[in-house]
Amino acid sequence: MVSSGPVLRVENLHKNFGGVQALGGVDLEVEKGEFRAIIGPNGAGKSTFFNTLTGLIRADSGRTLFEGRDITRQSPDTLARLGIARTFQITSVFSDLTALQNLQVALLGYRGATWNPWRSARTIGVERSNQLLHLVGLAEAADLLAGTLAHGDQKRLELAIALAGRPRLLLLDEPTAGMTAGERLESIRLVHRIAGELGLTVVFTEHDMAVVFEVATRISVLHQGHLLAEGTPEAVRNDPQVQQVYLGDAVIDAERDDPEGRLA
Repeated sequence: MVSSGPVLRVENLHKNFGGVQALGGVDLEVEKGEFRAIIGPNGAGKSTFFNTLTGLIRADSGRTLFEGRDITRQSPDTLARLGIARTFQITSVFSDLTALQNLQVALLGYRGATWNPWRSARTIGVERSNQLLHLVGLAEAADLLAGTLAHGDQKRLELAIALAGRPRLLLLDEPTAGMTAGERLESIRLVHRIAGELGLTVVFTEHDMAVVFEVATRISVLHQGHLLAEGTPEAVRNDPQVQQVYLGDAVIDAERDDPEGRLA
């Protein structure tokens, strides 16, 4: 039974690496349908936060709940089966398989099966895989090797792979990393459109403020492992503390990539 409360609730999350505090008691609530941005300067704890949410590293204390269920110590594969998908800063696709085969492998994984190109597995999930490729705008690339795709198209393929398990919560770690300014906005708009169509809740980290202010419904700001501020894009942009520790320089950089004046 799905909880009527927040889709994602993080309570007092702590993580130390040796004597270095990466997370110092982070609290977060994300409602259904939100497009939540997590921002902050380098070393703020964003990647550590994401890795604790998705089971790649274990928090020292605190807990995480998904739709009311405690998932604090669950493995990444268990979280995927529960309805949580995650992408990474560095694109992770099988470069020697076609775009279509990448999705077939993902679908087989969600079914608990394995890929074998010499048996009937090559016909499994073809219709669903093609649907996902169409959804992310890669229908024409189905038979191309993933390693030959442009970086932006590999990111689209990675998004399709994340969607293969029919998640309800999508966690995106720097989804526009390595793209040009125009590609970044086009890519995040695609994710935003798909999330709306599928009814997904999205939490993403991002350095590009033009991208953040384009789509975020709420923004959480991390600084030195602590939640510095949280609120609507307008409230966060005008927060004096955020401007002092991060946003001033970030907005200046973003405005250089924002000739249409979306940040004005």
